[in-house]
Amino acid sequence: MKVSKLLSIAFAAAVVTGACAAPSAAPNAVAPQATQSSSATTSDTPAPAASGEKVKVIWWTETAVEDYQDKLTENFVKTFNDAHPNIELEMKFVDKLDEVLRTAVQAGAGPDIIQTPGPAFVAEYIAAGHIAPLDDYAKKFGWDSTIFPWAVEAGKLDGKLYSLPLTYETVVMWYNKKTLADNGWQVPTTRAELEKIAEEAKAKKLFPFVNGNAGWRGVNEWMVTLWWANYAGNDTVYKALKQETKWDDPLLVESITLLNDYMQKGYFRGSKESYFATDFPEVDADLASGKGVFDFSGTWAFQYKSSQFPDHPEDWEWALMPSLRDGVKQSFPLSVGSTLSINSKARNTDAVAEVLAWVYGDAKRAAKIIHDYPGEWLVPIDLKKDDFPADTDARFIRILEAMSAASKSGDYGYTTWTFWPQKSDQFIVEQMDNVFIGKLTPAEFSSKLQEIYAAEAKANQLPPIPAR
Repeated sequence: MKVSKLLSIAFAAAVVTGACAAPSAAPNAVAPQATQSSSATTSDTPAPAASGEKVKVIWWTETAVEDYQDKLTENFVKTFNDAHPNIELEMKFVDKLDEVLRTAVQAGAGPDIIQTPGPAFVAEYIAAGHIAPLDDYAKKFGWDSTIFPWAVEAGKLDGKLYSLPLTYETVVMWYNKKTLADNGWQVPTTRAELEKIAEEAKAKKLFPFVNGNAGWRGVNEWMVTLWWANYAGNDTVYKALKQETKWDDPLLVESITLLNDYMQKGYFRGSKESYFATDFPEVDADLASGKGVFDFSGTWAFQYKSSQFPDHPEDWEWALMPSLRDGVKQSFPLSVGSTLSINSKARNTDAVAEVLAWVYGDAKRAAKIIHDYPGEWLVPIDLKKDDFPADTDARFIRILEAMSAASKSGDYGYTTWTFWPQKSDQFIVEQMDNVFIGKLTPAEFSSKLQEIYAAEAKANQLPPIPAR
């Protein structure tokens, strides 16, 4: 979950609360402008087009640097409009998208395409009656065969399809090749190898892991996701998600215990105090300068990795998190980073569906957009090396091929921000700090998580969990 999704949790209850009253008509107000700084909270939903008129489709998406806005407008919006003379797509880049969107939708308005930070957030809009089902369009456009099955399943609720994945992502171990070479280290694939490097790095006054959570406490859930996946294993995590075991299963508790042990040993920036005090710019600088060894972060970081290594862009690299227990394979915990749905108040759902189909309908077009903004708009479809422009970074191609292979084989894990219900996920983000400072034991943390998860399950609030 990239950092721009931070505001999502803060507004998590707003849509359901606002749904208690009957939806109101769209207000006559100025809509968010197509600029990087827009933060308006009103809608621009017009009346349906008269017969024979061009249908306008409004899409609000996350803000981005101006260069990317221009490229996305050229490669997606313009190509769509050129190919659809009866439809006009208007895309607006909105600052604080989730906050703005919630306010507009609560008023019974909002854009035709509802873009959220992930499947768990779509459920709230569905419960409030704001999302139109996509099943008929899925059959029409063949999305079940085009989009990776696990990613389609993540958009279903009670057997109906309500959202499509705009971006999929994973968490990896970033490193500086020069740092490893200068110290005679190889990329670790086992717990013993990782711990050996960590101890040697500490002795050399280096940070084994550069991560800190001052910029966003959600860094905690990146770590929990990785430690569960690589110690307990994906099968155990899946069983807990499906309530076939509990979150205080010994292997899951031991995963949290190991993560906490590493924190207490100073593997994370030398101390928990440093971990709590360090923001992303310092994390990135320490990896690039060789002050730290490993950075556990997401594939969304591809968009700015080279800029963090301006003098030696060839030095950054990624690898899978090492296996932390014998018999557990290294794997990708996959997630849906952004979702797309049709507003139930959309003026013309058929036209909106045509826009969605344009996202997934051409591999080379999708690859060109991904090339221009790596890590974002990474649609979960089968993309091959030949689909990408020739100058696409080979490191990015490798991870796409690996994620694609994992998606097709089913050999993947689960990220907390996609497959956990909201309160459980929020508990993980907030309460790992209390584990690190000793206010909660790993066993207490796990037992409390089990209570929250069971209550959300009873309330039918669990996101869809794709079968292994």
